[in-house]
Amino acid sequence: MPHYDPCNRGQGRRNILVPCSNINDIDVAVVEFLKPVPRGPGPTDVISVKNVKMYEDRNKVAHHTDKYKNSSLIVRRGQEFIMGIEFSRPFSPQKDSVNIEFMIGSNPSSVQGTLITVSLNGDSKMSNWKSRVLDSSWTETTVAITPASDCIIGLFSTFVTVVTPTMKQRTKRNPKTDFYILFNPWASSDEVYMDNENERAEYVLNDTGIIFNGVVDNVSSRPWNYGQFKPGVLDACLFVLDFGKVPLQFRGSAAKLIRQGSAMINSQDDDGVLVGNWSENFSNGTAPSAWTGSAEILLSYASKGGVPVKFGQCWVYAGTFNTFLRCLGLPARVITNYCSAHDNMGNLKTEIVLDEDGRMDTEHTTDSIWNFHCWNEVFLKRSDIPPIYSGWQVVDSTPQETSDGYYRCGPTSVRAIKDGMLGYQFDAPFVFAEVNSDVVFHKRDKYGNTRIVSTNTTYVGQLIVTKSVGSSTADDITENYKYPEGSPEDQLTMKHAESRGMDRYQPSLLAIDVQLQVSANQINQGRDIGVTVYLTSLSTAHRSVKVSLTCKADYYTGATRSIFKTFTKTMNLPPSQAKQETFMVAGVEYEALDGGNSFLSFVACGLIENTNMSLTAMSTLRLNTPPLSIEISGTSEVGTDIFVTVSFSNTIGYDLNNVTLRMEGSGLLPLKTKEYSQIASGSSVKWIESFTPQYPGKKKLVACLDCAAIRNVCGQLDIDINPKNAGIN
Repeated sequence: MPHYDPCNRGQGRRNILVPCSNINDIDVAVVEFLKPVPRGPGPTDVISVKNVKMYEDRNKVAHHTDKYKNSSLIVRRGQEFIMGIEFSRPFSPQKDSVNIEFMIGSNPSSVQGTLITVSLNGDSKMSNWKSRVLDSSWTETTVAITPASDCIIGLFSTFVTVVTPTMKQRTKRNPKTDFYILFNPWASSDEVYMDNENERAEYVLNDTGIIFNGVVDNVSSRPWNYGQFKPGVLDACLFVLDFGKVPLQFRGSAAKLIRQGSAMINSQDDDGVLVGNWSENFSNGTAPSAWTGSAEILLSYASKGGVPVKFGQCWVYAGTFNTFLRCLGLPARVITNYCSAHDNMGNLKTEIVLDEDGRMDTEHTTDSIWNFHCWNEVFLKRSDIPPIYSGWQVVDSTPQETSDGYYRCGPTSVRAIKDGMLGYQFDAPFVFAEVNSDVVFHKRDKYGNTRIVSTNTTYVGQLIVTKSVGSSTADDITENYKYPEGSPEDQLTMKHAESRGMDRYQPSLLAIDVQLQVSANQINQGRDIGVTVYLTSLSTAHRSVKVSLTCKADYYTGATRSIFKTFTKTMNLPPSQAKQETFMVAGVEYEALDGGNSFLSFVACGLIENTNMSLTAMSTLRLNTPPLSIEISGTSEVGTDIFVTVSFSNTIGYDLNNVTLRMEGSGLLPLKTKEYSQIASGSSVKWIESFTPQYPGKKKLVACLDCAAIRNVCGQLDIDINPKNAGIN
């Protein structure tokens, strides 16, 4: 990747990652001589600057930035760092006037906060940055600098200026003294301050993670390498801001930066990082399920000058955005909402249309319920809303709906969502509907007339999870978003939401005296499935129920790929009795339609013939896939060769063609790829690679197998790398 240069910051979308060629045209970056005044001879013992030291190693440890694979100094705002200045003679505060200037952008200005001047002579009025002289020896003066806790984040250049009555002399531009400033969750004065060290370690410093997927009653997960410390990733994240023309003045505000960032992670309307693709054709890019992490995506985008990367779906957007956020110092995590509503009408009604026989009418159903949807949360204090609504904020870069003209979402307060306080910025009504929408079933007759036949107020947002702090288990955070269904607090929340224009279905149906449930038994891909319909009568009279069952292959977004089978059966219920019926689906009936997504859904509609009332139920099944295993051999020690073996056995029942295996380990192994033209049914493959760890600590190896017939086959292995010769006394 070309060297990133701060003098090109903010110049637009093109030609940003190039060496700065016009630095000598910038007034503040050259040696200046003031016009002489008639005061006699100038000073003969003017101090001059010989060298500037940034003490990179020392400062990085203090600022929790030593994991970044970047030779330049990286500090966090609101926290002191040390630098040294070598002069031609000892510095004297009484005799010498010396300033340090920090600049960012192509037209630095003190008014805009892009030119900061601090004095070594104790003048604190120059800026809201602080400076103090720590020590002054014969030739070197050590200075402590504290950037303002609300300063712009990004790459700054450093200049030292000597001022005399007759001239001003600045050091020339030296890339070795350029340094990065990031947000600071360790500083109580920073808006992103987080007071729990374990949470900072997880949400800022952890460069690997778990993203949860699957379905609500069979939660699964996949590993993800965030890789925010990898070489070039920090520059790539800053490139995203530059390419998106994010004003430098916005980059001191976490809320403004993440709102702009949520638009730039997708390419929908601004040539952002990722191209979305929810089809089955990924031939001219990488399938979303094949990615093992974010670094490859961000580095490709930056190195190609802003060419969007193909392809992404919600977890890829969320994983990449998480890397972007953590890399810039923002505490962030990936959230998974199960049964997530996407309502096209902006209300609290997700509407599903059935035909007159109770079967799914996919042509007239425009709303969808995603089996799962991933977004991000960022932790920050917001000054634009009441303090109670600071803390975790929802941001979503998956392009679903526009907000202020761009495909983006948030930040919006999680607590405000829970309380139904939807008047606070940004996009609270959309997020509220994702977790609270009612499912409303309509029946449509052959003349196009529709009527509401049933509703479900608990299906959407059943479970919301994120990775637990310090472990790979799921942390159930549903209560952060929702009060218990039907509780007084929940009812008050809904009143608040309705007062903000969130239209809900107002039930007027008579009580239904039969209950309906449906479930499918989870089995390996390619095997038969049993779908069981349960009916329970609450009536003291006999009930006859005509059940229609629609079996369909879905995308994970809930959109129907194909209806592959329907059943119809009349079930007779004695008074106050229960009955069940199991319908069998053969593997050959759906395997050609699955497309590797492994989601099947079953929609049951029952017509009570005695009362002419209807009831509905839904169940989604994610088919199991064969495991991908990772094993290592050798001593887990810095500088020692380790062999890793990735193994897979095809137990699906049919051949897999054009298979791609990817493997990487943050701090262990760069991305490796292996192709197989075919893995025959019943056969196994083993892939062996070696690596030599360079750094001690807890690491994670991640591998993914992908082909058109099977997706999201992932494996992971946690490794604890010991320091070199750790076992020698």
